[in-house]
Amino acid sequence: MVWLGGPRRRGGRGARGIYLHDPPPGYHPPRLRTPLKDRKRQAREDFVLMRAATVVLVVAAAAFIVIMFLMIATHS
Repeated sequence: MVWLGGPRRRGGRGARGIYLHDPPPGYHPPRLRTPLKDRKRQAREDFVLMRAATVVLVVAAAAFIVIMFLMIATHS
């Protein structure tokens, strides 16, 4: 069953909200709050991945510029 939300009331009885018995395709239930340890681990992984991607991109750009200069210098 999938909870779609709705008005919330403090107290006893109120609106029950909307429920679907079959979730729509691609529906993922909301994740519960992850522990701080897991969030820090994920942040470290993201940092390392972005640092590696930056280094690869800079090296590739430098190689491209060097190749272009060599092509211009050797063109006769």
